[in-house]
Amino acid sequence: MRFTKAIAAAAITIAMLAQPAAALAAGTGDDPRPTKNVTTALDARVEAEFRAWLLGNLRSGGGIQTAAIDAPYKYFYTPSHMQEKNYYCGPATVQIIDDYWGAPASQAEISKYLGTDTAKATDFSLVDNAINKFAGQNYVYYGPCTSTSDFNYRVAYGLGTRLHPMATDMKIDGRLMDRYVFNHAGHIVPMEAFDWRSMVIRLNDPYDERDWLAGGGATGGHMTYPAKQISDSVMAHFRRAVVY
Repeated sequence: MRFTKAIAAAAITIAMLAQPAAALAAGTGDDPRPTKNVTTALDARVEAEFRAWLLGNLRSGGGIQTAAIDAPYKYFYTPSHMQEKNYYCGPATVQIIDDYWGAPASQAEISKYLGTDTAKATDFSLVDNAINKFAGQNYVYYGPCTSTSDFNYRVAYGLGTRLHPMATDMKIDGRLMDRYVFNHAGHIVPMEAFDWRSMVIRLNDPYDERDWLAGGGATGGHMTYPAKQISDSVMAHFRRAVVY
């Protein structure tokens, strides 16, 4: 199976080299430039609240794999929207979260706000700003996560305490992540559930790989993965960031 994947990946690579305009199809729309997040008073306040929450859990003996965390699981069910262009994972992610809170803006409108285009795709550090603008919420960006445990705690805090469907940015290795066939240098995606009892995280993926790449996997919509696959993919990305 892996050998077949390698052959298919090589074929796609050759096809993409022959068609430069399709280059972002492999990345699904993540800006590869290491731009900096502009921190705000809200960022500082939420970070202080997170640290107080974490300290409380650590003092009580809590951990990611114990029930001492206030909620060892949390489920949201966000509306699904597939990205309308091969580099629109950012606008589609904002639209999904926007739709959870109310009537959503169009991907074209969100794309215009984010400055998403074929040259630079979407800057993930702007995703919190876009959600706040279109959904009227108080999301913040945090990154880089210092470790897998740091990422897991922020998932528990964002979904379980802030009660926000979240977003993250992943570097996907098609050999290691379930359902995916090909590598993706950067992919912005919503996270809508976690369960530390079975150590899983559920995405609402706007990118269905089979729709954009021949031989791709069925990745779109509500998909549950081992938490380690998600955390490894996030930590492999240069940002190692979340929006919550």
